[in-house]
Amino acid sequence: MKSKLHLGRGAAILACAASLAGTAIVVAPVAPAAAATKCANTVIKIPREGAKPYPYPVKGVEVEGGATCGEVNKVLAGVLSGNPPAGWKSVPARYELPKKLQEEGLLAQMVKKGSKKIKFAGHGG
Repeated sequence: MKSKLHLGRGAAILACAASLAGTAIVVAPVAPAAAATKCANTVIKIPREGAKPYPYPVKGVEVEGGATCGEVNKVLAGVLSGNPPAGWKSVPARYELPKKLQEEGLLAQMVKKGSKKIKFAGHGG
């Protein structure tokens, strides 16, 4: 009887270890999917009262956390004009720009809404 109990315990331990190993394999591929997506450089048209929109060039645009390249123009135009879309806000950029963009005199900037983030480089103002 004792030997059957030891075999059952050993099988349970192996099953538990296999279960944990399987979980690690399933979770591992998810991490790279959360990486930032690069978007094309663009010119944001910032609306002004009684005048033509001001063209503000942005470079090094990256989105992450579920944000899409399609929402970049709308969100950045709102944030830069002082009327951000609901939930979006400008936050301190805690990342370093590539050297090429730094040499152009651009500054790292970031806006976010929950886990969605838009990182970009633009001229300071």
